[in-house]
Amino acid sequence: MKKITMLMAAGALACLATMAQARELRVGSECTYPPFNFKDASGTLQGFDVDVAREVGKRIGADISFVCQPFDSLIPALMAGKFDLLAASMSITAERKKSIEFSLPYRSSTARFIAAKGSSLAPLTADGKANPDGIKGKAIAIQRSSTYEKYMRDKFPDADIVLYDTVDNMLLDLTSKRVDLVFAGPIKLAQDFLDKPRGKDYAFVGPEINDVEFFGPGVGIGLRKDDAKLRDEVDGALKAMFADGAFKAINDKYWSFSVLPAATQ
Repeated sequence: MKKITMLMAAGALACLATMAQARELRVGSECTYPPFNFKDASGTLQGFDVDVAREVGKRIGADISFVCQPFDSLIPALMAGKFDLLAASMSITAERKKSIEFSLPYRSSTARFIAAKGSSLAPLTADGKANPDGIKGKAIAIQRSSTYEKYMRDKFPDADIVLYDTVDNMLLDLTSKRVDLVFAGPIKLAQDFLDKPRGKDYAFVGPEINDVEFFGPGVGIGLRKDDAKLRDEVDGALKAMFADGAFKAINDKYWSFSVLPAATQ
């Protein structure tokens, strides 16, 4: 009996030691960007990016917690060590890669304009080239520090750009006639606005823009440059998710089409 008790005690101590050494990773996200990362009515964090990060954490044996930050402060906060990973629908670009590293892309990254239905606005030509004269004197809403802002300032240097912290505030000002166009990601614009009653009087204007120079090969999970081992673990988890159907299950929870970028498929 004494021997059994000692074995049980040893097992309990081993279990406690394992628990004490449990790996924890903090993930930074915007938390105000449905359906990608947002808090539901109960205050629980939900969304596509959140589900992907949680599944990655499970596969690399880490307990995941989230830290909410404004989008334009995410990269400085990651570099300062406030969290370990960044999962916030952030596009992989050459400019951002000067500061941080990224995982494999797990979502496509493109852009589109929306405006009131029947509008004569023409921000793009038929073949998708920038047409500054087509929106001359009009106000365009863009999220601050996004790839969309960089694209607009390069392609439309004289445009009247109005910067916002969130896409939802941009859409509110569009419906209130404070701005004439919104420029953002088409998946969010369609699902969160155009497909809803509040967006019934609005539509996409011009073709979808898929410019790797500005929007990169897709959206990835951000990491600090000195976390190469963690990046390899994250990439391994993502590859396994793509292969075994786990990623598709997350994808299909939100959309009837695949959001995987061509580079990953």
